[in-house]
Amino acid sequence: MIDHGIASPISAWFVEMGLGKTAARLAVWDHNFCDGSLKGVLVVAPLKVAVLTWPDEVEKWDDFRWMRCADLRTKAGKKAWVEGTADIYLINYEALPRFTREFIRGKKASELPANEVFFDESDNAKNPGSKRINEFRKYGRPKFERCGIQTGTPVSNNRLDLFAQIRLLDEGQRWKNPSNPRGTAFAPWRRQYFTAENPNAEWPKFIPRPGSEELLEAAIADVALVQFTRDHGTWSPAKIHDVPVTLPAEAKKIYKKVEKELLETLQDGFEIIAPNAAALVTKLLQITSGAVYVQQGEDVSTRKAETIHTAKLDALRKLHAEHGGRPMLVSCQYVHERARIMATIPGAEEFANDRMAAWNRGEIPMIVAHPKTIGHGLNLQAGGNLICWFSLGYSRGLYDQFNARLARQGQELETQVFRLVCSGTVDDAVAAALETKDKDQQAFLQTLKNIKRLAAV
Repeated sequence: MIDHGIASPISAWFVEMGLGKTAARLAVWDHNFCDGSLKGVLVVAPLKVAVLTWPDEVEKWDDFRWMRCADLRTKAGKKAWVEGTADIYLINYEALPRFTREFIRGKKASELPANEVFFDESDNAKNPGSKRINEFRKYGRPKFERCGIQTGTPVSNNRLDLFAQIRLLDEGQRWKNPSNPRGTAFAPWRRQYFTAENPNAEWPKFIPRPGSEELLEAAIADVALVQFTRDHGTWSPAKIHDVPVTLPAEAKKIYKKVEKELLETLQDGFEIIAPNAAALVTKLLQITSGAVYVQQGEDVSTRKAETIHTAKLDALRKLHAEHGGRPMLVSCQYVHERARIMATIPGAEEFANDRMAAWNRGEIPMIVAHPKTIGHGLNLQAGGNLICWFSLGYSRGLYDQFNARLARQGQELETQVFRLVCSGTVDDAVAAALETKDKDQQAFLQTLKNIKRLAAV
């Protein structure tokens, strides 16, 4: 990773979780600062990664402790940017547009204290229509001569995720063709590489054209580096266990009623193609979870969670007890799940930044969080090796990232991942969808790595 980063002012690291991407990137910058090619780095990352992971990683290593970090969400950080008194400038994705307008737009490249921009967990920038990313892409990206992206989940949904990440990296250079001369337009790029499997649907499902997967991978092979955990990891991969949960009879009646309504809404057999169908799937997931949100008519102020059953709560309580009450990370999709779990499991608490140290000391029996909250970059492996998915979501990226908070470098035990699944329900469908997405991503990464290997022969 370090050799690749030093040799490549434009680089994409598709490196699986836990392999030390942050430390390796700091080593690259340490080299580039010393040889004079780097004057400063603007790091864009998820909030907790920007606030916690990067400063902690700098402080952890003697080699990098000389680097000065500035949090650009603060007055002190903005002052450091203006005066050029830091080396690493940290901003989260949500705050990037405003910072761009106030401190980058209208400035010359020579007036900026950084000549590299780096996008950590770049799958956060995979939406080609993202206003916050496109504002920076238009007014900020051209002013940085160096750029890097890194993520362990580059195509967690499908290869459509590649377009915006690579466009951000190289300003469209690798996507240029006669119908897309600047390489920045998504629609002609999608037409070139993909076709609609169900073109008459309201939201078509796009699949790669024959041979296009190889073309996509070849187009970015010169800037991409792929590293697999299985090749370098010194820890055991996470072991997955599905814990069957039986819906009580009354809950099953409610589920069947909503399921029937869903089947009548769907217009094809393999994809949700309408907003009301998506809402029904969400309702089914909530039913299997144990509670649904209800409200009086259109009055959202009356919205509340109505409990239907406690089957998953009972399963979680039993699972935790079977493991001696040892520390466990629990992933939830809905706010009502967190509230119900914390009211049921003694000592369970919602994730908070200032409780990370206590978790890593093994002092917290259970942390409950949405996977977005702790899904990227945080080092929690010292606190335990048990994970439970109270309910699953469709994002393969968040699924992998959440599990990798414990299954990573420094984990001394085998990480155990338990998934509470109501058999014969939508829970099974979500689990199957996650499996399909994983196979697609693994195939992409392996092919890309093989291209690099063949080029070296």
